[in-house]
Amino acid sequence: MKNDDRPIARLLEFGAFEQGPRGGWRFGTKRIADRVVDRLIAAGAASRDGDRIVKGAQICAG
Repeated sequence: MKNDDRPIARLLEFGAFEQGPRGGWRFGTKRIADRVVDRLIAAGAASRDGDRIVKGAQICAG
């Protein structure tokens, strides 16, 4: 993971990223670029759970 991505990865400790209505990702009002999310997933720092991005492998069942 790039050092520039660490602050974004840390946001996942406080909540999931939600998929925006026009694509892309959001944490509250902060926009998260698709390429950053892709890098976090590739590094194992995040995983996709439907239309959300969660920390690591914390995928909710149901």
